[in-house]
Amino acid sequence: MDHQVIRVLNSLADEVGTPRALSVKILAHHGEWAELQQLRCRPQDYVDAEHYWRDNLVTEFLRKCDLPTNVDKEEAAVRTFWECESQNAATNARLTRFLPDKLLIEPQDEPVVDFINRWRKEVSFVLGNLPDTLTPRFSGGATYADTGVYTTTPDKMSSTPQIYAETRCLIPLWGETSWSRALVKERPWQSDPLTVRGNIFFTVPKDGTKFRGCCKEASINIAYQLDIGRLMKDRLLRIGIDLRQGQKLHNQLAREGSVTGRLATIDMSNASDTLCRVLPQLTLRSDWVALLNSLRAPMTRVGKKWVRLEKFSSMGNGFTFELESLLFATMARTVIASEGGDPGEVRCFGDDLIVPSAYYRSVVAALRFFGFTPNMKKTFAEGPFRESCGGDFFAGVPVRAHYLEELPDEPQHWISLANGLRRVAFANGINSPRWRIVERAWLRCLDPIPSHIRRCRGPESLGDCVIHDHPEFWSYSKHAPRYRRETEIEEAGIRRKIPVCEDYDSSWDSQYIHAYLPVPNVLPWHNWSPAVQLACCTLGIPSQGLTPRGDVSGYRVGLVNARLTNSWLPRTHLRF
Repeated sequence: MDHQVIRVLNSLADEVGTPRALSVKILAHHGEWAELQQLRCRPQDYVDAEHYWRDNLVTEFLRKCDLPTNVDKEEAAVRTFWECESQNAATNARLTRFLPDKLLIEPQDEPVVDFINRWRKEVSFVLGNLPDTLTPRFSGGATYADTGVYTTTPDKMSSTPQIYAETRCLIPLWGETSWSRALVKERPWQSDPLTVRGNIFFTVPKDGTKFRGCCKEASINIAYQLDIGRLMKDRLLRIGIDLRQGQKLHNQLAREGSVTGRLATIDMSNASDTLCRVLPQLTLRSDWVALLNSLRAPMTRVGKKWVRLEKFSSMGNGFTFELESLLFATMARTVIASEGGDPGEVRCFGDDLIVPSAYYRSVVAALRFFGFTPNMKKTFAEGPFRESCGGDFFAGVPVRAHYLEELPDEPQHWISLANGLRRVAFANGINSPRWRIVERAWLRCLDPIPSHIRRCRGPESLGDCVIHDHPEFWSYSKHAPRYRRETEIEEAGIRRKIPVCEDYDSSWDSQYIHAYLPVPNVLPWHNWSPAVQLACCTLGIPSQGLTPRGDVSGYRVGLVNARLTNSWLPRTHLRF
């Protein structure tokens, strides 16, 4: 463990000064990381927001950090995969008798059938008709064959495409795309997609005690799954569910619920991994089921073993997030409408549900019946605490802690940690007394940062490329930044281009601040064939080159416009 991180934690614990803070300090001193990461603060054990915030601040500080413990985090993720599959198998067996072509029900099952029929109508209203066509879309994530740094769009267009057997009916549609034409022109031997059995299981970090399971999909399938996900996002707006900008609304409603008690927040455990295979057949129209079934992976390779899935879709599937949001939201709306409430009060963002507290028990019962597991440690319908989409509130007061997810070893990591601590200190207002508790730890975060980088201070809107501080300490440039352009001149009958530097306007709108900026590793287009380059042009990819997701060649001090609001700054705004 980095000695400097221990100093930061000790500073927090000393200022908090509670028995919990002392316990955290002792466990850290003796290197009992597994026990430390298992500590939790229960809101119901506290009578006010500030006492809870203080204990939670030190308790959660290292919970998500990858520390040296004896816990096999990857094995825990694999074990969770098998547990979820077992749960899904039991749910599939229980629900199969309600399928329209089975309906092996008894008289006492009639209320369930009636509920499913009304739920099905709600889902049909949201989804509407099938799209007329599908357009492949690309993300920066890995696929079945495109991994590591080779996950850019042109890399995916250049490699042999993969497809599931159930999706080969869509090959004529894919054959009309510029992606397919590029392969036919440049590599005709690769133009026929490779049929694969399913996706590949892998793990990504979740917290300090376990990893999260995810899957790498076939390249053609994920491209069309992403388009289905986009379509579902658009159509969920019909019932007020915004999966693009909804997090801010969820925070506002969680704050309101913590004050009035009128709203409950519900969280699920392993939500996407417990969406069983039968549930979409119960709730979606047959044409939608056929489309989604043709795009999902029927099998997953776990290690060297192929498994036929009991779940409908995995994390990594391009429409899993949208599908689970659709099913959770419409289920809750159906429950509330059947009990005479207003379904318009339901809000959903993935597995984060917000419902009126009066119907909380009925919604939780429905979730359990259809195979989901509400996480009761993070579900709140009584008391002064609510949490949703990263917003934690105790009687209307923000009480979320800052989580250190990786041990800092470079200046940008220490800047991020300092900013995170400052952010939670001022979450309750600029005059919050919390700053007294955090200030010494904040200063400890600045100690390892070289002095010329430590001077890069600015507003929160610039993200972690500056150290957040009061305006009087912002590092404005003393000179207006300059940019270069070229102009043509003629000398002795020869025309040539020369560089010319011009000043920016020095008005307030053009004030520039010294910042510690990432330098993206830009891959030039000559790495890919002309046909692939042409295909990528239709997607609006920058002509100067591509940067693989998160790939930077380093950091350097430069100037940035103080009016920008992006934490990852576009290259067009960098001035070195």
